[in-house]
Amino acid sequence: MEVYKFRTHKQKEGQSLDEFVTELRKLAKTCEFTNVDKEILSQVIQNCKSNRLRRRALREPDKTLNDILTLGRTLEMADTQATEMERETTVNKITNTNKTYPKTNYKQQRGQQASSSYHNPNYSNRPTRQTQCRNCGGQFPHKNGPCPANGKTCNACHKQNHFAKVCRGKSKQNKYTRDRRVHEIQTETSQRESYQASLDSSDEEYSYSIKEAVCSIKKSPFTMIKVNNTTCSMMIDTGATVNILDDKTHKNIGSPKLNKNDIKLLPYGGGKPLEVTGACELGVETKHKYGVHKFYVVRGGHGALIGYPTASQLGLVKIIQPISIQAPEKRYPDVFRDEIGKYTGGSVKLHIDTDIRPVAQRNRKTAFHIRPKVEKEIQKLLDQDIIEKIGNTPTPWVSPIVTPPKKNPEEIRLCVDMREANKAIIRERHLLPTVEELIHDLNHASVFSKLDLRAGYHQLELQEPSRYITTFSTHMGLFRYKRLNFGISSASEIFQETIRCVIQNVQNAKNISDDIIIYGKSQEEHDEALNDTLQALQRNGLTVNKAKCEFNKSKVTFFGVVFSKEGISPDPSKVKAVKDATPPTTVPELRSFLGMTNYSSRFIRNYASICEPLRRLTRHTTWTGNGLLSNKTHLTILKLSYLVRHPVGLGAIISQNQKTIAYASRALTDVESRYSQTEREALAIVWACEHFDIFIRGAKNVNIITDHKPLERIWQKAKIPLRIERWGLRLQPYKLTIKYQPGRDNPADYMSRHPIAMCSKTRSHEEKVAEQYVNFIANQAIPKAMSLSEVKGASLTDRTLQKAIELTRNGKWYELKKLDDPNLDIQELQVYRSIQDELVVHDENILLRDNRIVMPMSLRDRAVSLAHEGHQGLTKTKAFIRSKVWFPGINDRVDSLIKDCIACQALTRSKLMEPLKMSEMPGRTMDCTKRRFLWSTTVWRLPICDNRRIF
Repeated sequence: MEVYKFRTHKQKEGQSLDEFVTELRKLAKTCEFTNVDKEILSQVIQNCKSNRLRRRALREPDKTLNDILTLGRTLEMADTQATEMERETTVNKITNTNKTYPKTNYKQQRGQQASSSYHNPNYSNRPTRQTQCRNCGGQFPHKNGPCPANGKTCNACHKQNHFAKVCRGKSKQNKYTRDRRVHEIQTETSQRESYQASLDSSDEEYSYSIKEAVCSIKKSPFTMIKVNNTTCSMMIDTGATVNILDDKTHKNIGSPKLNKNDIKLLPYGGGKPLEVTGACELGVETKHKYGVHKFYVVRGGHGALIGYPTASQLGLVKIIQPISIQAPEKRYPDVFRDEIGKYTGGSVKLHIDTDIRPVAQRNRKTAFHIRPKVEKEIQKLLDQDIIEKIGNTPTPWVSPIVTPPKKNPEEIRLCVDMREANKAIIRERHLLPTVEELIHDLNHASVFSKLDLRAGYHQLELQEPSRYITTFSTHMGLFRYKRLNFGISSASEIFQETIRCVIQNVQNAKNISDDIIIYGKSQEEHDEALNDTLQALQRNGLTVNKAKCEFNKSKVTFFGVVFSKEGISPDPSKVKAVKDATPPTTVPELRSFLGMTNYSSRFIRNYASICEPLRRLTRHTTWTGNGLLSNKTHLTILKLSYLVRHPVGLGAIISQNQKTIAYASRALTDVESRYSQTEREALAIVWACEHFDIFIRGAKNVNIITDHKPLERIWQKAKIPLRIERWGLRLQPYKLTIKYQPGRDNPADYMSRHPIAMCSKTRSHEEKVAEQYVNFIANQAIPKAMSLSEVKGASLTDRTLQKAIELTRNGKWYELKKLDDPNLDIQELQVYRSIQDELVVHDENILLRDNRIVMPMSLRDRAVSLAHEGHQGLTKTKAFIRSKVWFPGINDRVDSLIKDCIACQALTRSKLMEPLKMSEMPGRTMDCTKRRFLWSTTVWRLPICDNRRIF
């Protein structure tokens, strides 16, 4: 019986091909076919309404079901578009009658076509006209099926089963008033079916006709196309199936060689056929595509024409079905039906760790007054096929239920406490789109729609082996879920990935969980994406909640951000939540409040200045109440890449074409605030690049604009501080160009002076490690006979060193020229300035050069003496003391001390050269001689020299 229903099911009048195939799939589920697609394809060919689709499918038996569906959708959209075009105006048309005419009957045939109001008088003695259909205006009887006007609505009287051009009820004075007679080219509606049928069956001869009608003059669709490497002006005709060149255009493109052809182009009612001189295949190039297409050359200078097949392949013509606000519901009723859909693309398998011991928890008693509501909810889920009752089967996992109330006091929300079960469920890791990705994808979008999937998780079916872990207990017994339920730890990732796969082929659609956003730079682009998305949902059996859907909006709220044509802005509901928030009274409440406001910090340029006093309050364990005024101020104000650094924090603005994309800033840690000026500036670059990594990684060039001029060439130096050198390695993935811009012109300057507080949970460990490292260096660098507190005390009394610490922290070394303090050693400060990139302040009063302590003046002689205690000599003493401490003139002090040390001098080897001694003069000749072998061309020689002759 089920197979009989399937075989006898036919496409209904007005039903789309997709709807017909969906019904066939539902019927095929109960038929147990071996190859469902093959059976559906057979039914589509036999019982579809389109004769054109049936002929094409029978002519190409190798086509799959998807190929036939694609072809069918194209034919449906083409018919709909043509109908819409003909409703607006009737224009001059090219009609391909596509008949084979015996040459002996050519004159007779031409006479039969003289049915226009402007027929040729030379053929008045021929047969005048054939019988005309009263409904469509075409020839009667129709040779290819029923009359094309059946089921159509007249544009004049709005009655059915006839066209406006043969309407007998319209008044003489109507909206089809003649403005001017023109000649254009278009497909004739009344002969569309027979026209296309003949196209599919004949390839011998084409007959074209020009029919005169009345219309309002509109701009002709001319476009510039490169043909045979020559740019030509061509008219796009969606009703023509061939491409035409006139003699003039053919000559302009280089007069390519023509081939003979038997094609006849006959103007409808125009008398003589067009004189075709030949045909040729030419390369055609548009802005985005290239192809080789056939052109027919005709005599005259009437211009060039490109037909619909070629225009479509080159992307010049695109048929789009516009969707109005009401259209989606009518066009896709299955998607908007008031029931929970069921995903047909597969079922969900939960990965369960069998090593985890199952837990059957005790049932939590439900209050008597709540039980009727629970029973109602259980019955509702049973009717929707979401849960099922458990019979006499083992239940190793049992979870209790929780029944929080809804806004309606008569309803409750049935939830399952899956905490114990989740310990055995292995999560699937899938990535969610970030706000930065959405900002990039929705750039320049102006039209938006949003779809909300109805009871999202419940639309995914669970596989049978995965259902037992969802068992829950009620006062009505044990039940388990047949669909994916809320509470499963991996449910959100599974659902996100499933919906992403459903709409992955839709270019302008993104989903985050059960929300789908559709966008477009134009109405047409948006409508196409919306149509494709709804088709994808319908094919996969998914439904949406119509009440929560939004269509054709100029702005939409998605993922906590408002997207519009102007850009992005914070969600008004989140701003209202901040404005209406009760001032925090405890440190945890304050941290929660800062976390809530931090989400919108990308929109607030001066956010850091407001949260700075609040951030300081989080460091105290007890609440002091200070900062509430700043809190109120914060609530009031919350409504290319620039970089800058100040002792308070780091600030950055990423911009493109002088338009800001996002702001960012953060506070410096205690350790970072004591870096040298150049190190803090370099840190700002590293932090900003890594913070905006998703925007700039892979970019051809990124301009870094900073207010610290030394950074322009800091990484081009042969020798730079080790810390900055390590940061340079972290910047290697980016193609950066660092440019200097004074702080007064840098918009990020204010942000760095008033940064956003760092999240204590994410930064405390890093800050602690850095602090411990600096403390380790400071303690290890102190000579053993000297304490750290002693160094601090001596540093406080050293005015020159204190000035160096001050300049290191604020970076104002240029003020040295203005200093005129006799208590300061200006020359020593100049030495500090030359190494300013290597200086770091520790614990407020200790200055470090890299990993060495800068000794105050009062302890320098003592430090040298301690290093000299072992009398290791000049070289080793210098190496030892320079590994721990440093101060200006350290080498000279060591040299002076060792030079005056008797013990060192006694052990030091003398570096004086032993004087040369003269040899004694020989008493007689040849008493002392010198000999040496010499090679002379071919023989060895032994010359002998008397030493007496040398003196």
